[in-house]
Amino acid sequence: MNRDVIEVDLWKEIVPFRLYLLLLARATREDGRMVSGVPLKRGQYIRAYSKLVEDLGYREGRGEKQYSKSTIKRSVDKLVKKQLITVEETNVGTLFTLLNGEEIHSKGFVDFFCPSFRGTMTEPSKNEDDTKVEQNQEREKKEEKGMKEKDQLGEPLFEGKPDQTARMNAITERFLQLRNRGAVLSAKDINAIEKVARIEVPLEKLLNWMESIHANYQQKSPQQRIHSMAYYEAAIVTRLGKNEWQRKKTQKESLLDRIARLEMQGILQ
Repeated sequence: MNRDVIEVDLWKEIVPFRLYLLLLARATREDGRMVSGVPLKRGQYIRAYSKLVEDLGYREGRGEKQYSKSTIKRSVDKLVKKQLITVEETNVGTLFTLLNGEEIHSKGFVDFFCPSFRGTMTEPSKNEDDTKVEQNQEREKKEEKGMKEKDQLGEPLFEGKPDQTARMNAITERFLQLRNRGAVLSAKDINAIEKVARIEVPLEKLLNWMESIHANYQQKSPQQRIHSMAYYEAAIVTRLGKNEWQRKKTQKESLLDRIARLEMQGILQ
């Protein structure tokens, strides 16, 4: 399994995530397979909810526990809403169809769930027709193609105030350069880039800090790279705090400040 699986939002949804992995593992790998008289296509799996209750059972302490059918049904609805699967009721169970599940094996989870520079993926509204999956997929392909064409023309990856946009684009470029693993940003990466860009530190210093953080990480783990911008954000915030502490420590207290402090402490009357 690709290591970037923990970067996607579905990772935090315990039951939907386990259910999705179950469907990935159980879905048929070829067309024409017959199950209870129902012909299946590649990427399909047929199962009753009562059986899914057993499949998704788990251990807690020394006992065995199971999710309720309603819990599993809600998880199925979430996967349908995220356009990861479609469902169809049959006489022998529910027919689950994975949408583009094979792409996970080739692209990895982040590339699959967060296509290039689309930012945070928004869930469809309640009024949206979930049956129009093919139309939605075609629209997403066109959006992704448009983003790639903009990138080739040198247009900014983020839009907003000119200064902030320039800072975010510079930080993004340095992050992708240091990561050296494609040009795909997860929603978590984009959020961290925005936070770093808002820090009141000169841009050149921020970029130098990223270089330094990367170098320190490489010394400790030569065979690894920093894959998440959130790591840089946390390290920069820590470094910023240390610099502020050092500044206050070395700053000479003026006579007026000393008098005011002593008065507050009750030493001077």
